[in-house]
Amino acid sequence: MIGPAGSGKSSFVKSFSEFLSEQDYSVQCVNLDPATPPLYKTSADIRRYVKTEEVMRTFQLGVNSALMKSVDISLQYIDQLPCDADIILYDTPGQMELFIYSTSGRQVVERLSGPCAAGLFLMDVTIIQDPESFLSTVMQNVIVSLRLTIPTLTVFSKSDMISIDINQLKKKISTQKGALSELLEKVMFFIEYTTLPQKPMTISNLTKEGFPDLFAAIHELFCSCGDLS
Repeated sequence: MIGPAGSGKSSFVKSFSEFLSEQDYSVQCVNLDPATPPLYKTSADIRRYVKTEEVMRTFQLGVNSALMKSVDISLQYIDQLPCDADIILYDTPGQMELFIYSTSGRQVVERLSGPCAAGLFLMDVTIIQDPESFLSTVMQNVIVSLRLTIPTLTVFSKSDMISIDINQLKKKISTQKGALSELLEKVMFFIEYTTLPQKPMTISNLTKEGFPDLFAAIHELFCSCGDLS
């Protein structure tokens, strides 16, 4: 689970693990955020080995630098996060710098990935209602997708709060005026590097709405039996 802070990753891990358990899958949850105690029951927790608040004190760092340092340190303990289940959910920190700029963030993903690993990029629909916010988040999505070595799905979270119409957002972009319009039109090209052109995945962590469709889409990443479009 990858995405900006506040996109609902931890809540998703909690709710989606419950949903999968109800489908009779064995599920384990792993907290990879050294700065935040998990709000769900974990099978493994990186905070057992490294805590960002302690790194701040030890190295006299600010919170963001300490988090990046924490992820560097976490690499020493990745092999000590044993899990054995049908499905393992990895919850990551919300600071996108860890995946856009940090080599360690990418190495953590590589070390934990197997042949059926997938990334879910969560986008909070409440903050992407205008073209500028939408495309800035899309660019984060694109960069993370290109840096990781696993297939990635774009997931719109918090659908119980507000709906999103991607086609309407694209239409708004096409009607913008001036230099901003030209810039937005050029950025639209990068949407093709995400799963946004396919069937939108909208979910609610509160009601579990959209979870069956999302689970089917994850399955279809690894087989030719379905149709994501």
